[in-house]
Amino acid sequence: MIIFKATKDTLKDLKVQPDLNEHLDLLMCWHVNIFTLYRKKHYVFMNDLSRLSLTVTGIRTGQSHKLRELVVNCLSDYLVKEDLPAHLIQSYIDECTESIIAKTDSRSVISTSNEIMLIMKSLEIDKEGFDDTDERHKWNNRMIYKPIDYKEPIEVFTHALKHRYTT
Repeated sequence: MIIFKATKDTLKDLKVQPDLNEHLDLLMCWHVNIFTLYRKKHYVFMNDLSRLSLTVTGIRTGQSHKLRELVVNCLSDYLVKEDLPAHLIQSYIDECTESIIAKTDSRSVISTSNEIMLIMKSLEIDKEGFDDTDERHKWNNRMIYKPIDYKEPIEVFTHALKHRYTT
């Protein structure tokens, strides 16, 4: 099960009431934040464990029922571009058959997400932004962060997948 921990503005945009969250598997938890980039609404999804981020567009107001499908497809496509082994990607995707939407619970993840959004906004202003979504994801997931011991999010996420799904 995949858990989306949405900010107050995101919950309002999705027109959904949050469920109670007692799930402690950080690899399956994603914080969700909404912002405007290139005059379009975007959602930033950030994994709680690894700080891996995805920036997704195409989610309209009140479409919470499409959230899981869009994120799973985007994540799968991105991980293929990162050359992760297919069995690791499929194992993770297989666990994402259901989803719930809860409230945010980590100020650390929210601040890292805000940092990503700030950087993307500044690139938009400088006209140096990324036209290609995969290129943006790769760039965002190669930043280092203190909460993950100064490692890259893609490195932490890949290590977690290998640890979890390799027997």
